[in-house]
Amino acid sequence: MLTLGDLMARARSAAPVLEGWLDEAAPDLAMSVRSAAAARGESPAAFARAALVEFDRYAGPEAWTRLTGRLHAAGDPGLACLEEMVRWRLSTAPALPMEDAR
Repeated sequence: MLTLGDLMARARSAAPVLEGWLDEAAPDLAMSVRSAAAARGESPAAFARAALVEFDRYAGPEAWTRLTGRLHAAGDPGLACLEEMVRWRLSTAPALPMEDAR
């Protein structure tokens, strides 16, 4: 099982690893990420990496509480974390400043 840190480190040099993991584990999310990434001129891996940075920078207490709650019950904590952060970015990206969203 990959941790979130393992996955993101690999995503820097091998974007297909991230996409393959998302395709297998969360196909609905993978399609949403591809669509949002294309609309922003990003690769899906870049979109996911930005989700981590932006979540850390902008997510409020409710988002952090939801994330930590999911981690406690997750069979795959890396995927749970990535899913939560990416879903958060998908819901908030239009409100973020463009220089931070890239």
